Amino acid sequence: MRRKTFLKIVLVILIILLIGLVYLFWVLSQPPEARGPVKVGGLTHLFSIYGYGPKPEDQLLKPHGITVDKDKNIYVTDSGHGRVLVFDENGEFLLKFGKKGEKKGEMQGPLGIAVSDDGHIYVCDRILSKIMIFDARGKLIKEIKEMMPLIPYIADGKLYVTTYGHVTIFDLDGNLIQRWGQRGKEEGNFDFPNGIAVDDEGNVYISDGNNMRLQALDKDGEVLWVVGSPLKSMYERNRRFQLPMGLAIDEDNYLYLVDSFDDSIRIFNSKGKEIEKVGERGKLDGQLNWSTGIAYMGNDVFAIADKYNNRAQVVRITVKEE
Repeated sequence: MRRKTFLKIVLVILIILLIGLVYLFWVLSQPPEARGPVKVGGLTHLFSIYGYGPKPEDQLLKPHGITVDKDKNIYVTDSGHGRVLVFDENGEFLLKFGKKGEKKGEMQGPLGIAVSDDGHIYVCDRILSKIMIFDARGKLIKEIKEMMPLIPYIADGKLYVTTYGHVTIFDLDGNLIQRWGQRGKEEGNFDFPNGIAVDDEGNVYISDGNNMRLQALDKDGEVLWVVGSPLKSMYERNRRFQLPMGLAIDEDNYLYLVDSFDDSIRIFNSKGKEIEKVGERGKLDGQLNWSTGIAYMGNDVFAIADKYNNRAQVVRITVKEE
């Protein structure tokens, strides 16, 4: 009898401890509450986009990829809902297309997105291992099979796509031109590269996610420079990045790298010198919470996929090298 009572007491204590641990995990996973106005040096919040209507299904859910077209319209992959939402440069809703599913034109894990000058929209779906090409109204044109595609980028008439372990280059109709690298830690190889940008000279910059580094390659795929290095252990304290994700480039060839777990934007020049870091964690306008994508809109203005705040933010970043 005493033993049964003792076991019941122990069981109750264990349940209470489990509930406490779950609650603690939930509390620690939430962005800290900020007090007062947000003041983030070098970053000015302009507006936020949460969706296109008041219903829960109208709202963004874990947006991942973001890009802009030549008219500065903003395209967001709404990964939680398996679709794409399009807004004008002021955040007004224009269009939505796609739905969750596994059929042609449907999406399970839409990540990166790019738009060509003729209005064709390229969406990478990692889960379904395909790249979808849509017209300007969201009608499917073509699907390209590619193993775990992550982020597309269009430059000089080519479609660059990062995948789980290499970079694939297509023409804009989806015909294969070449592949660079393979999954690995050596320079010139990749491990889930989560961002890409190309400058006017054809140099390609890769945010090499799991390798915790930023790589620069020339137009032939040869390594120019590398910032950061793969971790020997996930517990390393002196790491250059927390998790490099989205990447954008401006007209002066400054690179803007989203360091997702650091809730910051890291700014580099074209030689790999870090100029500044802006951003902080939180829920308020101008703060970030595990952001993933970034796109340049011109005049120091950027659109950011603020994933775990379930929104896109448009901000101005004015820090430049002296």
